[in-house]
Amino acid sequence: MNRWVFRVLILVLVAGAGLSVLQWKKYQKKKEYRDEGLLYFQEEDYAKSIEFFRKALDAKIIFDRNMDTDIRYYLAESYYKMDEYDQAVEVYDSLIKADSRSALNYVLKGKCYVTAGEDEMARETYEKGWEKTKDADFLIRLCNVACEEEDYDQALEYVERGIEKGGDTKGSFLFQKILIYEKKLDYQSAYDAAKEYVDAYPDDEAGQKELIFLSTRI
Repeated sequence: MNRWVFRVLILVLVAGAGLSVLQWKKYQKKKEYRDEGLLYFQEEDYAKSIEFFRKALDAKIIFDRNMDTDIRYYLAESYYKMDEYDQAVEVYDSLIKADSRSALNYVLKGKCYVTAGEDEMARETYEKGWEKTKDADFLIRLCNVACEEEDYDQALEYVERGIEKGGDTKGSFLFQKILIYEKKLDYQSAYDAAKEYVDAYPDDEAGQKELIFLSTRI
């Protein structure tokens, strides 16, 4: 082997070893910041946990993606506990940008808007979550938001989409349909929905009770 090539290889190996040592030291410092943040989080001193989680995120290393994701969840929750919902949403947006297929990120972002009383923003977030993941849980959440706004027709649209999707959650949507019609005081439609539910789930006691109750209202 040419001695110049050999020297270059030695230099590369030395530089690589030095970089590895440097990265390891940075990793240890990053981990220290995260651990400090976790201690303050457990003590419910969220202002301090935010400080250390921010320091941990600022400590950039090459192989830190998984740790950064974990830190961001704790950071967002710390902001949420401090009622700093805009800051929490900003962190969840960064998590969504990194993984737009994770239903959890949309759920937690939506929770911030719900708690802040921003139902329309929560609805937009859950709609986006449904669009990206097709997780029926978002339809349930959308239905709940619509019911809170007493927009029962919109709630029924989400329910019908859930029924159409089918799967393990179909029964929950069928039962929810009964309750929404009851809230609308449309007892005939509620009775029809209860009958549909009981036909599909004849052994369900809650459905039987709803059917009996509604039979006295029509």
